[in-house]
Amino acid sequence: MKILRIIGGIVLVFIALVLSAYLALYLWSLTQPEIEPAALASAPNPAQSYADAMTRFDTLLAEEEARGDIDPICLPYVLTHGEKTDRAIVLFHGLTACPFQYHELAQLYFDEGYNVYVPRLPFHGYLDRTGNHLADLTAENLFAVMDPSLDLAAGLGDEVTMAGLSLGGNVAAAGGQLRADLRLAVPMSPALGFRFVPDILTPALTRSLLGLSPDAYMWWDPINQANFQAESGYPGFSLRALGEIFRLGLAIRALAADQAPASQEQLVIDNWGDPAVSLGAIDSLMGKWRGQGAAVGHYRFPLLPWLPHDFISTDAVGAKIDVSYPVLIDLITGYDQNTP
Repeated sequence: MKILRIIGGIVLVFIALVLSAYLALYLWSLTQPEIEPAALASAPNPAQSYADAMTRFDTLLAEEEARGDIDPICLPYVLTHGEKTDRAIVLFHGLTACPFQYHELAQLYFDEGYNVYVPRLPFHGYLDRTGNHLADLTAENLFAVMDPSLDLAAGLGDEVTMAGLSLGGNVAAAGGQLRADLRLAVPMSPALGFRFVPDILTPALTRSLLGLSPDAYMWWDPINQANFQAESGYPGFSLRALGEIFRLGLAIRALAADQAPASQEQLVIDNWGDPAVSLGAIDSLMGKWRGQGAAVGHYRFPLLPWLPHDFISTDAVGAKIDVSYPVLIDLITGYDQNTP
């Protein structure tokens, strides 16, 4: 009994510490400026043909190459069958990653008959991997990638799917909310909040991150820091950028509370074992969409076998693409083969 009392006391102390941390976060957020709502408005300009789409891509690629500061493996790319196909897919990469993240999965969708477009998101993919480039990321410039990406893909396929992981999942969710010409929106573990902060405190967390001055840079690997190596991407990220990503998520959820998603269908994919993003926030978005009458599909990877937050990259710590890839192929191609 004495041991049980000791264990119970430890548990109570732990709970008290956690609740105190949450209270401190909320109180600190009150000292920071109010969150400026991100204005999300779509202005479609879809490509009228395959040739139009490829002209747009060639122009974009030339601009990206001319910059001189983008890692060649992080340039945007297309995989095409040389003509417009029945289906096209846009794939948005995750935080600190770049288009190379999809180099194997994109090929699998191509093999399924898709034309594939993989854009580069703002401030990602630079040759200088250790600079705090993401400090300049905003909800607005992240959202601004959505329309041009879908517009280009409209010339690659008769029907377009838009999928994205993490912050890329936020962009895909924005497309699902706003674009009626989108066949299927697939946010994958969208970064709408942090896993270990209750979703009710996501606005407070966002406000606190945006108020950081100076910004804080977080290493993915605190031990190896700048020596952390990945096939692509940065060894760390800006906390302020994380606040902007959550700010975009809050704006999407605000729209979803008032209007139904415009895309023909929505499929949300997430992961029980995800240590990064808030499942409660993801459930909140799905609940808002369903509350507007949308029949939102959902798949949650089980806790075992454990998958990391990044279940796309072939070199992610704990990567099990032999588990994740077949599911992603089956889920998305299955939706795309069933015209609503």
